[in-house]
Amino acid sequence: MIAQSVAIFFTIIIDFGFNISATRQVSKLRNNKRKLSKFFWNIIIIKTGLIFLSFITLFLLTLLVPKFKLNPLVYLFSFGYVLGQAIFPTWIFQGIEKMKIITFINIIAKTFFTATIFLFILTPEDFLLVPILNGLGFIISGIIGFIYSLKFIDFYKPSFAKSILIIKESFSLLISNLAVSLYTSSNVLILGFFGGDVIAGVYASIEKLIIAFKSIYIPLYQAIFPNLSKKNYKEINNFIKKLIIPVTTLGVSISLIIFFQAKRILDFVFNDELISSYYYVFKIVGLIATFSALNMLFVTLYFPAIKKYNIRVKILVFSGTIHIIQAIILAKFYSIIGVAIAAVFTELLILLYSYIIFKKNND
Repeated sequence: MIAQSVAIFFTIIIDFGFNISATRQVSKLRNNKRKLSKFFWNIIIIKTGLIFLSFITLFLLTLLVPKFKLNPLVYLFSFGYVLGQAIFPTWIFQGIEKMKIITFINIIAKTFFTATIFLFILTPEDFLLVPILNGLGFIISGIIGFIYSLKFIDFYKPSFAKSILIIKESFSLLISNLAVSLYTSSNVLILGFFGGDVIAGVYASIEKLIIAFKSIYIPLYQAIFPNLSKKNYKEINNFIKKLIIPVTTLGVSISLIIFFQAKRILDFVFNDELISSYYYVFKIVGLIATFSALNMLFVTLYFPAIKKYNIRVKILVFSGTIHIIQAIILAKFYSIIGVAIAAVFTELLILLYSYIIFKKNND
C-alpha cells in the first residue's frame, strides 16, 4: 500500500494536469481533426518524457532511501500502474465525450486484476505478484485505450515549441493536483513512517473504501465537465447551484450509512479482525464522503470550468500544506486516529474555502 501511494504521486506528475487542461482543449478542437491530432501528439511526447524521468527518480529512491531499499522490487513493479495510467489517453475520450470507452476498458483492467488475484495470490509470500498483476491490468487497458484513440486522430510530428507552451499552461494544474495528493496519498506514507507498515496497511484498507464511495462522483463530474466548460460564466454558476443540494443529500446519506454500519461493512468487505477493530476510524473518515463530494464539485468541476486555475491552486496548496503539518504532528502522537482527524479536517477546510469563493463570485 505504501508503494501504491508512491505510484500515485508519479501518476499525478505524469498526468501534469492534462485531465483538466487537455480535456478542455480537446473539447474545443474535436471538430478540427488536424488541430486535434497535432495537440494529441504534443501531449504524448510530453508524457513520454515524464514517464522516463519518473522511473529514473523511482529507481534512485530504491537505491538511496532506507524505507524503499528494504523491498525495492515492490516499488519498481508498482510502476506498472503508473505506466498503464500514463498511456491511457483518458483526456481525449473525455474531450470527445466517448465515456463508454473509458468505462469498458477500465472494466477489462479491473476484471483482469481481480481474477488473477484469486488465481495466483495464494500465500503472503506471493506479495510481489500483487503490483505485477495490478500493473499488467492497467498496462493492457492503457495499450488498448491508446490504440483505440488512434481512430480519432492522424499522425503529426510533435512540435517542441508547442509542447513547451502546453507545459507552461498546465503547470499550475500539476501543482494543484500534487497538493491534492498531499492530503490523500500522503496519509499512508506518513503512517508508514510513524506507525509502521501494519498500521499503514489498516488505514489504507479503510481509505480504499472511502475512495470507492468518492468514486461515485468522479464519472458524473467527468461526463459533465467537457460540455460545462463550453458554457458561459452565468450558465456554469447556475448549474453548480442546482447540483449542490442533490450532491449534499447523497454525501450525507453515505456518511450516515458508514457511521451506523461501520463495523458490519468492514467485517463484510475484509473479514479481518484487526481491520474491523478500527471501525471507529472508519466512522471518522466516513465524513469525507460528504465533504469530498462537495469540494470536488468546486475544485474538480466549477473552477476548471470557469478556467480559474490559480484559485484552484491556492485552495489546494494551502489546504495540502496545512494537512501535511497537522498529519505529521497528529500521527506522531495519536497514530491512525490522528491521521483520520487530519484527513477529515482538510476535506472540510477545502470545502469551506471553495464555497466562500463561490459565494463571492455569485454576490
